[in-house]
Amino acid sequence: MPREIAYNWLDRAQALSAEEALFVARLKANDDAAYDELVRTYSASIFHVAYRMLGDSAEASDTVQEIFLKVFRNIGGFKGEAALKTWIFKIAFSEILNRLRWWKRRHRFATVSLDDQPNGNPMNVGYRLPSPAPTPEEVLQTKEQDEAIQQALSKLSRDHRSIIVLRDIEGFSYTEIADVLGVSIGTVKSRLARARGDLKKSLMRFLSVQGLRELQ
Repeated sequence: MPREIAYNWLDRAQALSAEEALFVARLKANDDAAYDELVRTYSASIFHVAYRMLGDSAEASDTVQEIFLKVFRNIGGFKGEAALKTWIFKIAFSEILNRLRWWKRRHRFATVSLDDQPNGNPMNVGYRLPSPAPTPEEVLQTKEQDEAIQQALSKLSRDHRSIIVLRDIEGFSYTEIADVLGVSIGTVKSRLARARGDLKKSLMRFLSVQGLRELQ
């Protein structure tokens, strides 16, 4: 089992707003309504990050539960030097990367089926979303695109995949990514450029196949 990590610090941080400080105080007072609000606010985005990093919806769901358990367990040590969102996602990535290392030690590799999608929402990296009433062909194409994207993500290193997921899926700022991953903003930018280049190369084969299909 991985050792427990202290989650009460961050290198770069911004002070909490008065509203967020009040919300944190409610969490520390074991306010059930505050806990429910926290889960409602962050569960979907944490699940999508976990799914994109792990490539398996069941594993992502299990990991999300572990993440919230750690958040609830460690909220008493949260000092407020960072935004609550940043602190939560720092915990999330620690847990997700621990799960990936666990898989690697046991030589397990996640596989993705066409039907294994996070709430049916594909990652949007330049593809058009289907119309409100898509045809069966459009639905299949969207699933194929999403599968190709997930497979391309799985070929990236953990560092590069993390950058793509945070920036291009969740829309985190460079500063937020730097704080979550514990690296400099310059490192974030350089990794993002390399990661996008690698992802584009991995997707070229899929795009080429799609083009051939359209010509047939």
